[in-house]
Amino acid sequence: MRTHDRSRSEFERFFATHKDACFRALCATVSPLDEADDLTSEGFARAWERWPEVRHHPSPAAWVVRTALNLHRDRWRREGNPRRHLFLVPVEHHDRESLVDPALLAALRALPEQQRAVIVHRVLLDLSTEQTAIELGIAAGTVGTHLKRALSALRTHLDDQSTATEAAS
Repeated sequence: MRTHDRSRSEFERFFATHKDACFRALCATVSPLDEADDLTSEGFARAWERWPEVRHHPSPAAWVVRTALNLHRDRWRREGNPRRHLFLVPVEHHDRESLVDPALLAALRALPEQQRAVIVHRVLLDLSTEQTAIELGIAAGTVGTHLKRALSALRTHLDDQSTATEAAS
């Protein structure tokens, strides 16, 4: 098997294994879902262009998500958005192959940006605490703190939502 064919086959396995997780990770930050889908595709396209380099990254899936988020940020800036950070607008709930639970997505989007980023990397991308710290440029202890607070906030948000739904029934 030629090197290019082997590399392509390796990338195709990587794509098939990680595309859903990367999409879910982007959905936690990007709205609407169509844009998250486009950014996921663009992130993987750029990973393929740089596959000899990306394949050696400690977490190629995190590289894809980071690249897609950078693209999103750059588009946001080009459109003249005065805000410095990525704040979310309400999302339309489309059933995107049942990959994202709307209640969980709303709870994720309600988290502060840093907590959301930790959840994306630690839970959705399944990175270690150390890998998450490197990807986000924060201390490993800070990752743990943000993860604990985020999980607590998600639990509270989802419990409140469940209670409200039961009361309405």
